[in-house]
Amino acid sequence: MVFNNSEGLGIRRPRFGWGLRRIMIVALIIILAASILLGSQSFTTIPAGTRGVLLTWGQVTGILGEGLHFIIPFSQKVVLMDVTIQKAETSESTASADLQEVTTTIAVNYRLIPSYVDEIYIDLRQDYELRVVKPNIEESIKATTALFEAEELVTKRAQVKLEFENTLKDRLKDYQMEILGVSITDFQFSEEFAEAVEAKVTAAQRALEAQNKLEQIKYEAQQQIIQAEAAANATIATATAEAQKVIIEAEAQAEAISLIQAQIAQNPEYLQYLSILQWNGVLPYFFGGDVIPFIEVPTNSTSNP
Repeated sequence: MVFNNSEGLGIRRPRFGWGLRRIMIVALIIILAASILLGSQSFTTIPAGTRGVLLTWGQVTGILGEGLHFIIPFSQKVVLMDVTIQKAETSESTASADLQEVTTTIAVNYRLIPSYVDEIYIDLRQDYELRVVKPNIEESIKATTALFEAEELVTKRAQVKLEFENTLKDRLKDYQMEILGVSITDFQFSEEFAEAVEAKVTAAQRALEAQNKLEQIKYEAQQQIIQAEAAANATIATATAEAQKVIIEAEAQAEAISLIQAQIAQNPEYLQYLSILQWNGVLPYFFGGDVIPFIEVPTNSTSNP
């Protein structure tokens, strides 16, 4: 102990002032650090696309939305739950209705329903994809492929996808998860089945080619028949027209004869008229019969005295 001999009496007083100040400074630093620590523990930030599950002494007591929130230090904490769209992809070996082995690759887009993240945390914590989503995807695809034959998995792909989506939604509805879309990205069949399908497709293509060839032959034959019918119809039409022409001409000639005969019957002089029309102006040398209507008179004859 150090004493101060300020009064000159040889008595030293203890020096407590500097030590006390040091203690007070340390205390203030501790209090400030504790305040900063408590302040940092009293607020939490929930990022966009997440929800906070509030735990009070380990018990779920609420859901915090995006933004800044006050919490009680030490007694409360927040667990973040992702509510954005998430993707789960898996490949599963399954069997078709005709007992063909097929490996199916499935991609599923899903998300947690924000208002139920507290229940999801209670039941599944943050391992929901591993514990619930993927196992139900695998079971759903097994149940779906069992409804279709191997070939139908390809030819009825849209129907297979719809059946799988409905099955998965039904399985996950109790876990408060929303299925936004599914995709069947690949089907892998056994080598034997692939070869059988290829052979079938080849046979179908050849049959289609033969059918197309037959249709072509039928078409060409039909065209020839049409052309022959057209030619025959044209010939018939020509013959009909010629016959009609002959008939019309004969009828006209007969009508003309009838008219001439009627005229002759009514006017006998008409025959003489027609003869005059046909006369070339030269008198005949002789006309038999009792009556000689025409007598040629030579123009160069000389008379005797």
